[in-house]
Amino acid sequence: MTIKKTLKIIAKWLIAPLTFFGLATALLYYFSEAKQDRNWVVEHRVLSNIQIQGDGNNPSISVKNIRDYQWKSTNKVHYKDMQFQLDNIVELKAVVSHFSIISEIAHVFLIFVLDDGREFAVSVEARREVGEEFSIQGGLLARFELIYVLATPDDLLGIRKINGESTHLYPIKETKEKARELFMLIAAEVNGLNENPEMYHLFFKNCTNQLVKHVSILTEQKYPWYFQTLAPGNTAKMLYKFNLIDMPNMSFEEIQAKTRIK
Repeated sequence: MTIKKTLKIIAKWLIAPLTFFGLATALLYYFSEAKQDRNWVVEHRVLSNIQIQGDGNNPSISVKNIRDYQWKSTNKVHYKDMQFQLDNIVELKAVVSHFSIISEIAHVFLIFVLDDGREFAVSVEARREVGEEFSIQGGLLARFELIYVLATPDDLLGIRKINGESTHLYPIKETKEKARELFMLIAAEVNGLNENPEMYHLFFKNCTNQLVKHVSILTEQKYPWYFQTLAPGNTAKMLYKFNLIDMPNMSFEEIQAKTRIK
């Protein structure tokens, strides 16, 4: 029997159980009730919200409850607010942090930069209760709610440093207008979850595909479903392919070396 025929037989036997499992997790996700009033872990206890005043092209923005968590002292959880005009957003960065020996597995989040040097980050995560740890099984079986964490870069990068993750920070090459449009889309999502909580799902709503649906405004090219769902660690490769990394005349290998946070 040839290898090709063997693979076809294996695929035939796998299609049915995988299809059944996919449908089962989808049903669990769509029929699970998301709640706000659970005993959340301390870093997920407080929700951020974004207040927008003014109907013009340059409204006033007030970001409430930006987390600034001191990871080395778990009893010190600080939050701060940030006020600015929409036009103050001038730069966007993407972070890809590999936390597994499998390079395709990673966490992805964004950092917005203001013209006065201030920064804040947006991370889509599984909201956990006290005693819960994130797991692939829990992500598939709708055991977590969805949360948009707005935090300082030091907060989100700090925990990755403690965990020894391989973290890369990529400057994104796009217009200021696109970055501001992206922020407004994320702001609507953040505020919407405050009113109507949703469930997290490893495939349907995860750290990458939630952001990709907004980041797609930066390019007319379509981000493949496989990479945003099953291989978020390849996000940087897709950004490079779409010419969105603002590091011209460099190979991807050179960019990888220069963007890694020591």
